[in-house]
Amino acid sequence: MVLPRHKLRGLSFVNVALVAIVLAIALTAYFLFFKKDPPAASATRPSVAVQRGEVTASVSSSGTLQSSQTASPQFETSGTVTQVLVKVGQVVTKGAAIAKVDPAAAERQLRIAQQNQIASANSVTAAEETLSDAQEALEEAEEASASPSPTPTPSNGQQQQTQQSQGQGQSQSPEVAVSNAEASLAKAKADKEQSDQNVEAAQAAVDATTLKAPIAGTITAINGSVGSVAGGSSSNSSSNSSSGSAGQGSTSGQGSASTSTTTSGTGFVDMADLKSLQVVAAFAEADAIKIKAGQTATVTLNAEPGTTLTASLATVSPTPTTTNGVVSYSATFSLAKLPANARMGQTANVTVQTAKAANALYVPSTAIATSGTTYTVTMADGSGTREVQVGVRGDSYTQITSGLNEGDQVELLQGAIGGTGTQNGQNRQGQQPGGGQFPGQGVGQGTGAGGFRGR
Repeated sequence: MVLPRHKLRGLSFVNVALVAIVLAIALTAYFLFFKKDPPAASATRPSVAVQRGEVTASVSSSGTLQSSQTASPQFETSGTVTQVLVKVGQVVTKGAAIAKVDPAAAERQLRIAQQNQIASANSVTAAEETLSDAQEALEEAEEASASPSPTPTPSNGQQQQTQQSQGQGQSQSPEVAVSNAEASLAKAKADKEQSDQNVEAAQAAVDATTLKAPIAGTITAINGSVGSVAGGSSSNSSSNSSSGSAGQGSTSGQGSASTSTTTSGTGFVDMADLKSLQVVAAFAEADAIKIKAGQTATVTLNAEPGTTLTASLATVSPTPTTTNGVVSYSATFSLAKLPANARMGQTANVTVQTAKAANALYVPSTAIATSGTTYTVTMADGSGTREVQVGVRGDSYTQITSGLNEGDQVELLQGAIGGTGTQNGQNRQGQQPGGGQFPGQGVGQGTGAGGFRGR
């Protein structure tokens, strides 16, 4: 049977299509399973040149702005508050009156102390006169014993002997009288000294009924009010000493420690010197061993992101603070200049320069392979690896002290410069053939480590 021509033409098209599909499948299988891939361009690591410049290492942390001088004065004399002379936010000078308590009780104690002082002074005067009389009597007795005694007449001799015996029995000897008078004078003087101290304490208690600013600064909080009872802390009551004389009573005028006061541990007001702020930041123990007083630092405020401040590390706390198992050490930084809008409590970011190498050879830290204490780099010319010695190690760049020359090309092991570190300042980076980056001009800084300054 012969098929019509149009049916033969359709059948040939189907055969051609089937052959084309088979060929496509065969080619795909060949490329997928048999043909080897050429080296990928991405397998070629970027390279950078060894450069010369300044390499710095640094550590960073964040903290807050705090006043360098604060105070929370409290009344030393207890009493009812009668006046509050300041407001929150008010700037006061050192010694300015802040508040007052009722001085009546303290003034009464002062009057008692002054009366006791007068009585003690009179006692001293009387004791001095008694001693003077006793000393005169002793001198007369000594003179009488030194001169010849007259011979008693027969008519009155017995009478004189009887009178002398009676007189000796009724009075003490001149020596004992002087000794007793000296003891009485010593006690009177001691009482007078104690009464003088009591008057001073009572006067201080009266003066303390007016609370005065111990520093110049701004009132940041007022913790008491008119009508409340303030003062009378235990530290004040410990000075409530009186003389051993009966009837003197209490002379301090500071009141009883059992009297209700303002919140324990809080002064009547809180003060701070807002013109002298400093940064207090906590550093992890691994970073704390790298910082010491006198090192320079840079500070940025979250509230002033475009402003970089210069600071100096003033102190590092010798004792650690442990929070959730993390050990840190507090560091205090003094600011050279403070922005006009700076406020206590603002967040500050601090970077401390811990090491610096000037005119040094350096490469990106990602170009160095570390194995124990051995450091190697891979040369971009295909000559393999080369052992190097390193100096200042930043997070982004590392100083090379030996093993490389300026201009040598090395491969980046991780294909990037700087790792997780960020660069300080407006650092410009250029693109080098091969896809790598190289440091341009500017100053670099690591968030936990270091940076560079290129030529």
